Amino acid sequence: MKDPIPRSRSISVRLALATLLVSVLVSVVVAAVQLELLYRQQLANANQLMEEVRRTFVPSLSAGLWTVDQGRVDLLMDGLARIPGVAYVRLDSEGKQLERGRPVAHPAIARNFALSYDEGGHVALGTLQVTIDREYMATRLRGASLRIALTTLAGLTSASLVLLLLFRYWITRHLERMADYARNVGIAQLATPLKLDRPPHRRQDEIDHMVFAFNQLRERMVENLAKRDKQEHELQAYRDHLESLVRLRTMTLQEQAIQLESQKLEMQRLAHTDSLTGLSNRRDFMDHLEAAIGSCVAGNQPLCALMLDVDHFKAINDEHGHAVGDRALVALAHACRQQLRDNDVIGRLGGEEFGVVLPRTDVGLAESVAERLRETISTLRVPDAGGGMLGFTVSIGLAELSGPHESASSLLLRADRALYQAKRSGRNRVIAAPREQA
Repeated sequence: MKDPIPRSRSISVRLALATLLVSVLVSVVVAAVQLELLYRQQLANANQLMEEVRRTFVPSLSAGLWTVDQGRVDLLMDGLARIPGVAYVRLDSEGKQLERGRPVAHPAIARNFALSYDEGGHVALGTLQVTIDREYMATRLRGASLRIALTTLAGLTSASLVLLLLFRYWITRHLERMADYARNVGIAQLATPLKLDRPPHRRQDEIDHMVFAFNQLRERMVENLAKRDKQEHELQAYRDHLESLVRLRTMTLQEQAIQLESQKLEMQRLAHTDSLTGLSNRRDFMDHLEAAIGSCVAGNQPLCALMLDVDHFKAINDEHGHAVGDRALVALAHACRQQLRDNDVIGRLGGEEFGVVLPRTDVGLAESVAERLRETISTLRVPDAGGGMLGFTVSIGLAELSGPHESASSLLLRADRALYQAKRSGRNRVIAAPREQA
């Protein structure tokens, strides 16, 4: 065994020095100076914009306020809000506020301008606040930063090419020689040590350390091969025995897992699905309704709920039997699924009563959907006990979400009241509940 190689100069130090000399001098200083100058120019442009607002918009707004010309004031406020970079404009006059845009938590520049009428005396008319968004300036800077980054990339690319040549000469060719040795080595070749074509009179580096460690590993491999052959024979018998036990246990566990997964899926289905129609049960329907209300309220969108009830369903069960009644409910569920959108939710709330959630649907569109459902269901026919075909109709109550604070139960209650009004009005019709004040 050779003596350990003493510590020497690291090759990574040479690569680090080359990186500092080539890439840092080419890119970092130039990029930093250019970004600083560009940022100052953006601030100057923003201040100039505020001066233009003071010279042009402030006198016109003052005149519009003095003459109570609301159209002119609105036009000027819209014009201010459309100026590139202006994120928020607010006019305070006589206790009233006009706003355009949205308030900015951390603006780049925010100015307040006094509005007054100075002909024949000074009369204060209010204040005008103009805010320039920092994000607008950042967007402009990002565009310029891209150009600077491309310039910097060119410098780094040049530096990388130089470093690539150096890395090729210092490291890569030797690593390839080591890789070839490792790929082609076999039991017979382990007796031959690894040697590289390097000048003998030089300071040693990590490559020499790797060659030394590689040859140490080669020697240990030769020593361990004999031990390994003996141990493999001993382990093989034990491995065969263990594998047979593992296969048997794995098969048992897989069968148990399949049974448990099947039971889990069935329990989940039963917990959320009506067993007759395959629709959502009441609890699952209420969960979907509450989620849909939350989503529509957050997006400031309308939502409507429908309550459907089969007309004279008790008479159908009494005269034709419960099996015929069940066929009618299944046919109704299938027809509703065919007519409704993918994001609409339908559930069986109990007996012959069904509920429908129509997200992002106002009362006018909901009435059209309800009428289409009513007409489609009125054309359905199911076999009766006597060999004939039985038709049936539904009454539908409709309610639109009245505001962000209305609960799911309150919305369904209003739809249910509209349903009973449809029943009392002669059945086979759609009644919309009046919209309550939020």
